[in-house]
Amino acid sequence: MTSAVMVSWAIAVVGEFEAAGRRIPENLVQLLPMVDVVLWAKEQPQPLQVDALQAQFGLSRATAYRWLTALQDVHDPAAARSRLPDARAPFAGRPKEAQLQRGVGDRV
Repeated sequence: MTSAVMVSWAIAVVGEFEAAGRRIPENLVQLLPMVDVVLWAKEQPQPLQVDALQAQFGLSRATAYRWLTALQDVHDPAAARSRLPDARAPFAGRPKEAQLQRGVGDRV
């Protein structure tokens, strides 16, 4: 799972808690990947800055830019949810059905 997908997932999780009028318990935040980053980003003045991400999380400049891009939906959980892969899609991340029927390495 890429960091961008993980950030989108964390934004969606935080959004669900906020929609229910609840905060994520602190002892749970440390167990959920990237949720601490999302909670921190929501508290920052907008727009987020690469330098702030680097300083807060000890990131390289390249990683900070990737996180900055992934955090673009920090205030829009619905948009973040739309970026998540659909786990219910048939053969998501698996070979296509035709490949399964042919067998690996068969020529068409």
